[in-house]
Amino acid sequence: MKSPSHGYDAATLLVLVTFGLTAVVSAAPTKSPAPAPSIPQLEAPTVEHFPTVTEAFEKVLRIPARVVAVGEYHQTTATTAIRSSLSRFADEVLPVLSRTATDLVVETWISTGACGVPETKVARDVETTTERPPETENEILTLLKRAKAAGMAPHILTLSCKDYRYVTDKHGETDFAKMLKLTRQRLQDEVVRWLNVPLGRTGRESRTVAIYGGALHNDLNPAPSDRAYAFGRSLFAKAKGQYLEIDLFVPEYIVDDRLLASEPWFRLFKQSLGAKDALLIRRSERSFVILFPQSAGPPKAGNQSVTFPSQARDR
Repeated sequence: MKSPSHGYDAATLLVLVTFGLTAVVSAAPTKSPAPAPSIPQLEAPTVEHFPTVTEAFEKVLRIPARVVAVGEYHQTTATTAIRSSLSRFADEVLPVLSRTATDLVVETWISTGACGVPETKVARDVETTTERPPETENEILTLLKRAKAAGMAPHILTLSCKDYRYVTDKHGETDFAKMLKLTRQRLQDEVVRWLNVPLGRTGRESRTVAIYGGALHNDLNPAPSDRAYAFGRSLFAKAKGQYLEIDLFVPEYIVDDRLLASEPWFRLFKQSLGAKDALLIRRSERSFVILFPQSAGPPKAGNQSVTFPSQARDR
């Protein structure tokens, strides 16, 4: 939704997982392929209130989907007093998601140092720019372990030395626009990979792959300037329309965000400030915003000053 020239999202980096019929049939009719599903367009947003985020998610997950792409505003060192979306997702959403999803792809990767100076520089730049608190690494590991315990196959991304060179400019600096493109591509590749792996003897007909990362890459209707960073349209096609975009926000992180304030759904959120329940905002038949209940007291500003646009939505 927002472009790197405007607002919030830089890639996550954590140190840390048809058969052809051959029968001869005379004059057999040629079957034309089914038309590709069209991207659902944004509508006038509507809002529902739920006692918990779990119940809001349960309603959305009644919609058939093979790809469930969850995007968040990440916690920073400035918001450590407010519980992260990541830890809440592990506690409140994962148990529901694991009933239908077979795989969970998490937007993180291991930095080993094997790629020398480019990798070390990128790791340092991303750590400085994204301002992730140290606790995030433990929360990622907890999420991966819980996904496995719940019967899901957890996956993380893999970056090669070539990838690190790609995101490093001729001056040896990290090109964050390229980092966003690379993150989008690696997430997309990982999802497609697991969508195509046979399930084996699981009793399920096909895989359903969930994604957890920043709320830029999952956009179904990104601004034209953001399309290079969003996999939503591509995975929508790969899943034959069975794709869900769900942005999962902590209210205190976004309440004073000037760029999100321009989104049509944001006024519904602001009108509900002070409510102690979870909000489910419908943007289209396959695009939703879910907001956790507010903490006690007036909401405080979250991600307001960031160095690189899109940082909060995808670190």
